[in-house]
Amino acid sequence: MMTTHIDSKPGLTDGESALSSSEYIEKLRRIFDKYTSTKFFAMINACVNCGACAKACHYYCSEEKPEHIPANRIKILSKILSDYFHPIKSKIGLGKSQNPMDNPDFDALYKAAFEKCTICGNCALACPMGINTGDIMYMARALLFGLGRLPSGLIDPVNTTLETGNYLGLDKEDFIDTIEWLAEEMEEDMGEGFTLPIDKMDTEVLYIPHPLTLRDLPFLLMDELKILSAAKENWTLSTHGFDVANYAFYQGSKENAAQVAGNPLAARKIINAKSLALAPCGHGYRVLKHEMEKILGERFDFPIYTFVELIDQYILDGRLVLEKDLFEGPVTYHDPCNIGRRGGVIEPPRRVIRALTTNFVEMTPTGVHNYCCGGGGGLASTGSLGHIRHRMGKIKADQIRATGAKTVVTGCFNCKNQIRDIAKNYDLDYEVKSIVEVVANAIKL
Repeated sequence: MMTTHIDSKPGLTDGESALSSSEYIEKLRRIFDKYTSTKFFAMINACVNCGACAKACHYYCSEEKPEHIPANRIKILSKILSDYFHPIKSKIGLGKSQNPMDNPDFDALYKAAFEKCTICGNCALACPMGINTGDIMYMARALLFGLGRLPSGLIDPVNTTLETGNYLGLDKEDFIDTIEWLAEEMEEDMGEGFTLPIDKMDTEVLYIPHPLTLRDLPFLLMDELKILSAAKENWTLSTHGFDVANYAFYQGSKENAAQVAGNPLAARKIINAKSLALAPCGHGYRVLKHEMEKILGERFDFPIYTFVELIDQYILDGRLVLEKDLFEGPVTYHDPCNIGRRGGVIEPPRRVIRALTTNFVEMTPTGVHNYCCGGGGGLASTGSLGHIRHRMGKIKADQIRATGAKTVVTGCFNCKNQIRDIAKNYDLDYEVKSIVEVVANAIKL
């Protein structure tokens, strides 16, 4: 599968020089033809300007400005498509010929697609016409990807993943050394002679960690591996794939996203594991669980889980027994967009939390309607966009404040970091915990 490395200079990909206006337009035409569908055109033409999407958007709810209404983002893309790809005007030579790199409409599209939308999908649930602005903005990102116009945080991490198999550039020796060290650290709690399996064949579960836990947060990874071991799961890690993240998806490149996701899929095949379990990561889960079958055009014959689904089952089966109320309540749960709303994992984390505390309180709204934290869509990976995600976290701060929670639990790496920053920015007094962390610390061994 062909992939594209993006250079830091907008509009240029590796090995290319600047294109002419007609070449850029033809490049965008190929993307337009590939990424559009009957469903896309039905959505982009169905808006009745009712404004229902506004109250579902965390941008608008944090700052009530017209530019934050999802329907208004669609209008920016619609104008570009009409100018360059109108089905009649383009055929009779009346389509726009201005170089897209010089057209200020693409500047507005960049802000709409990358800075003013996390493609969380909440607007679709509020729209009476079923329009998903997030999916439409994904098309906008695909066009911008064709021009090489991406936030910095979606360039180097993806290129590194395409080159090395993980976005931090860790090699297999780094991975093995870390896992062996963790096994030594865990031996006191887990028993003499304790080891962590690597590349074990024919297991029930292949666990795919987040590379940041390998490099910077090994004790969080230790919590994850403690749960698998305590549940006596037949599991393994693999040197063939140890990165759950998929920032390529946020670029707007399904081709790059498919190559990134191909690493854990190939690892599962090599060791013949019966299932994949993924460390808490929203975009990694969404691509592997819900996008790859569509991209590849085939059904997987094995299950893919976000880790909380396995934890929930372990508790239900009696394989994990937990102590209650070891951390301060009230406790609330933030639904990661790609795991909850876009992934359908709503009840498992709630059952796990109720097994951990007698003082659980829901946010309002909650579940599939829970607001995005503001850190998705690639914003958390680009430092220069931090001021945007902090401002757009206001509605999440309001939600948490209303619960009176002292502990906020979530099941996504980016969400945890964003909600931690929200506490600082809005002077809130709570701790943010990964659902893995609170489970691991409550296990009765």
